[in-house]
Amino acid sequence: MTPADDAPAPTVPTPPLPAWLEPYRGVTSGTLGHLGADGFLDWEIQALFRPVSMIGIALTVACQPTDNGPLAEATGGATPGTVLVVARHGDRRHAPWGGLMSRSAANRGLAGAVIDGAATDRREIVELGFPVFARNLSALTTRRQGLPGTIGEPVVVGGVLVRTGDVVIGDDDGVVVIPAEGATEALASALRFERREHHMREGLKAGLSVAAARERADAAMAAEG
Repeated sequence: MTPADDAPAPTVPTPPLPAWLEPYRGVTSGTLGHLGADGFLDWEIQALFRPVSMIGIALTVACQPTDNGPLAEATGGATPGTVLVVARHGDRRHAPWGGLMSRSAANRGLAGAVIDGAATDRREIVELGFPVFARNLSALTTRRQGLPGTIGEPVVVGGVLVRTGDVVIGDDDGVVVIPAEGATEALASALRFERREHHMREGLKAGLSVAAARERADAAMAAEG
């Protein structure tokens, strides 16, 4: 799936986050990729549009291939700042998520949705600007059939074990999940790494060599403490 580039300006407001997570809004998946190798979802799970930036707290859902009842229930009960993370039992033919679900989630202040399978209504989602990540698109949708499913239980999505309460970050480059335990430390390290990269980038823009830009960045970080 090729995401749509140059998406219109989002019409949904920036979702609220827990106070402890707010300072890390904007930390990128690429930064985390410099610092570790765990938690990165399969590369096939991509945003439906770019540019996009998402951070929030996971609420896990698992539903049967033809049924989206548990997902609809989870969406209706989720708190602001939630990212719905949805296991699909390997199904990529039926889409449990589309434009109306995106609008409902946006109205509730949810931060995004990650589907280990198909989504639909791409044009509406792009116009809305609600962050949705999926493996592919499909015109064939699910129904509410009352089949067994789970909400809030651990799931494997994109090859990664995800638990409710984990931190989910998604952007142009992919999706990464940070376990709740240790999330503050991991995000603080990422933020510090990004500050150092900023200083180094400014040095390179000023025409410095890589070595000189690195030295300047190290000095700036030392001064910041």
